[in-house]
Amino acid sequence: MDDQPAGNVHSNPHLTGDPLKVKGPDSDGSFSIPVRALNITWGNDPRYWELVKFCETESKQAGFEEGVVLQQVNWLQVTGKFKLVTFSIVPKTYKVYYIMNFNEDAFGWSHTPIKFKVKLQEGSESEVEVNLQQYREKPMTWHKVSVGEFNVVGDGSSMTAEVGMFEVETDWWKGGMILAGIRLEPNLLIT
Repeated sequence: MDDQPAGNVHSNPHLTGDPLKVKGPDSDGSFSIPVRALNITWGNDPRYWELVKFCETESKQAGFEEGVVLQQVNWLQVTGKFKLVTFSIVPKTYKVYYIMNFNEDAFGWSHTPIKFKVKLQEGSESEVEVNLQQYREKPMTWHKVSVGEFNVVGDGSSMTAEVGMFEVETDWWKGGMILAGIRLEPNLLIT
């Protein structure tokens, strides 16, 4: 996960996200991270990724107004780094969800799992691998894919979080996924 300046430079084939696009916390403490807040390798090249605006129905189902369609890549890398202001809420666990959909002709998702990482400024880091084929088998449906969690420590007034979705170890081409964004949702259950 790397630091990149905000803004989109058209001469750059990679889409550079604007961390100021992150929305939240909302009334339950959740954050919405739209695709324009993410760094997407090859995301500024329509041969590989295409930014799309959702219709009203699609927007309601996905929870975001726009997304990116993965045309085809074999180097999948989507990252983001954000400062999250959580106010003085009691320490809690946040769950990380990627909101995605697959076209009927999506391909390349059965060959290898996708790595999802979450890292906090104070050093805690988690990584999970998820085989997205099970979601690809239910095309044209929005999926809330759970990819990990992190704990807010101290008073939780603010923290820097990094997220990432990667598959850079194989030569398998992947395509047909629509990524709407990422949701960070607090686990409100008291244990």
